[in-house]
Amino acid sequence: MRIGVLRTQVPFVTGGAERHAANLVHALKQRGHEACEITLPFKWYPGEVLADHIMAAKLIDVSEVEAVPVDLTIGLKFPAYLAKHPNRMFWVLHQHRQAYDQWDLGTSDLLDDPQGEALRALITEEDREAFASSPHPIYANSGNVAVRLKKHLDVAAQPLYHPPPNAENLRAGAYGDYLFVPGRINPSKRLELTLQALAHAPATRLVIAGVAENPAYQNHLVHMAEEMGIAARVTWLGAVDDATLIRHYAEARGVVFVPQDEDYGYITLEAMLSAKPVITVTDAGGPLEFITHGAEGLITPPDAPALGAAFDQLSEDASTAERMGQAGQARYAAQNISWDHVVETLTGQTHVPVMPDTAPPPAPEAAAPPAPETALDILRDTVAPPEAPADLPFANIEEVLEAYAFDELPAALGRPEPPIDAGLAGYLGTHWTRFMSTLRQLEGLEITSALDVGVFPPLVFQALLANQFKGIEMHGLWEGPDPYRQSVKARSDKHPSFDITLQVANGERDPWPYPDNSFDLVTGMEILEHLALDPYFFYTEAARVLKPGGHILITTPNVVSHRGVWKSLNGVAPYSFGIFVPSGGVYGRHNREYAPQELATIGTAAGFETVRLQTLDVYDRHIEPEMAQILVARGDDLSMRGENIQYLARKAGDPKGVPENLYHGDPTRMHGNLSVTEREEATGLTRLRATNTSPSYWPTAGDRATCMLAEWTNGAGELRHQHLMQPLSGPLAPDESSQITLRLDPASETGAGTLRLHLYQSGVGVFSGRGRAAPLTLPCSEAAFLRMVDTTPLPQGAA
Repeated sequence: MRIGVLRTQVPFVTGGAERHAANLVHALKQRGHEACEITLPFKWYPGEVLADHIMAAKLIDVSEVEAVPVDLTIGLKFPAYLAKHPNRMFWVLHQHRQAYDQWDLGTSDLLDDPQGEALRALITEEDREAFASSPHPIYANSGNVAVRLKKHLDVAAQPLYHPPPNAENLRAGAYGDYLFVPGRINPSKRLELTLQALAHAPATRLVIAGVAENPAYQNHLVHMAEEMGIAARVTWLGAVDDATLIRHYAEARGVVFVPQDEDYGYITLEAMLSAKPVITVTDAGGPLEFITHGAEGLITPPDAPALGAAFDQLSEDASTAERMGQAGQARYAAQNISWDHVVETLTGQTHVPVMPDTAPPPAPEAAAPPAPETALDILRDTVAPPEAPADLPFANIEEVLEAYAFDELPAALGRPEPPIDAGLAGYLGTHWTRFMSTLRQLEGLEITSALDVGVFPPLVFQALLANQFKGIEMHGLWEGPDPYRQSVKARSDKHPSFDITLQVANGERDPWPYPDNSFDLVTGMEILEHLALDPYFFYTEAARVLKPGGHILITTPNVVSHRGVWKSLNGVAPYSFGIFVPSGGVYGRHNREYAPQELATIGTAAGFETVRLQTLDVYDRHIEPEMAQILVARGDDLSMRGENIQYLARKAGDPKGVPENLYHGDPTRMHGNLSVTEREEATGLTRLRATNTSPSYWPTAGDRATCMLAEWTNGAGELRHQHLMQPLSGPLAPDESSQITLRLDPASETGAGTLRLHLYQSGVGVFSGRGRAAPLTLPCSEAAFLRMVDTTPLPQGAA
């Protein structure tokens, strides 16, 4: 059939109704119909303009286009559904509520209009006439809308539910430490009530996604949060893309949705599909069709103390949140909410034709894969890097190199500066697009101090930062071997000069030499892939030195990019840089490249909240057409297939511990010290001190217990014996010590041989491999070693 979907469009406003219409058209087309949206602009004020728009809609005839009949219209919104057509069907999203429930509530604009009564009568008359003219049943998009039709017009309507946008992509995830508040920001969604409730919920943090149609209203909400002293517990994401929305649903503890008399409410269904409980209120309307108090969520009166208590109830009880979220997901699955059902109901035609009983139905044909050229365009557009910041005073790397004296030596020698090195300019030029995309990630942030980890001269990116964030204080961390200080001078007054000192530390092993809460920004650009031991330590040190609410920005190659997948399919290792660099030591090559979600997983474990996770092609824009065709045909999330991962996150809480699926053992507890405190030469009695220098308890029994590995080598330097033992008498708290007493050889009887003692994590390995606990070496005979083994307890569970 040829079907027109009638909807109203308020200029510059896009929300659930607009997505609903687009998805209906898409569903109709997928099921063999020719369909399009027919949109009518709508302005409802002042009263005479409202009357004009009603008349204009009635005068529009959509029964044919260029002599080709339109078989059916599906009317969604007033007054667009008043358009002329002989075969009108109604699937009502909502009427002009100012004439109905809002009139009854005393909140209608028509009450303030001198012609309000007459306009209300006109609207109800037009609705009655339109619905009566349809030869089909009247459908509503929710039970709440159906109730309104019955109450105000005595029109019987059947609820017909449909899936929310991204229904097939929404997923369940961990039950994180925040409540998610998504959706358009306008007074009907009652963000004021949500913020007031937060003031009664000290254990709760909110993440709010969406933008206000009126910026003044958004500013009002932000100021309201500041005045109530809750701003530190509110994250405003603003407008977000689908991938960010899906991720925040997946990682939330629960979802808050407290509208007043909502028609349907995608947010409720999106939360259920993400297995998240919904906190709503008794007058919310549509959400109450899906949420039962204590089953799929919590329902409270629309007052701040009661709502705040519900916030804290979920925030403090992850198991209840998980139980309710799973119940919501199951309830959604039982509702038959599908586009197949919607299209079959509205058109009277099933998606797959019924075949005679004598012949089995043919197997459905696989959807034809997209043409390589089309798929290539789709993938290329998805991972394309953004334009450079509009206010950046440089167009390319050569202009930056010309603007600054990055080498202080010529001036110190009194010599003129040499020409720009073409090789250096060429190398840095390959990173220009990445520099630009990185700067775009920082737009909108207030940054007065920044730490770049893994930086080295020439300090080009620091020059770019100095031009984007006036007066910024910059620091760096590198492996040294010595601290490095530089005053980078601009060659003209058009650009700021800046000073920077690079301190020495191994970023994944050594405590960073900065106090807590020092910086607004920590960057780790193309450094994570070089780490060999513990990226979680890198993240937690970044969190420690960041101010509350500060940001971390990491860029790193994407091992599962379209290029990495193509390499794997063609028998090539998927690394972007897989060659060995012997002169660079262990950090000279890429030790591990990451998949995008792994960065967010480690970040969440370290106390960060993801602001943005995306991938971009910033070096090589070439894409194999066949690879693009495969990824598009699979329905992949193409936004995660770019070559470079860019991860921006906000410091939001305390570290929670290493993510289990990325680690063998727990490196956070593998920090300690062994030392000799006393040795009696006459008897060989030796007292040692074992000190826990980690931030966590050392268990001494069970999984990952801290114990000791003893090794004995003979006089020829050959290792002859290894033995695990438990000389610690009980668990040790951070910074606590335990005394260990061993009876070795008296000074007069020392035989050839050496005892080497390692702190050891049961089932994992020696602390010394982690690089944070040196072994202790003592002279020891084989007889003394065997006596020690025979008299020292084994780790619990060892044979």
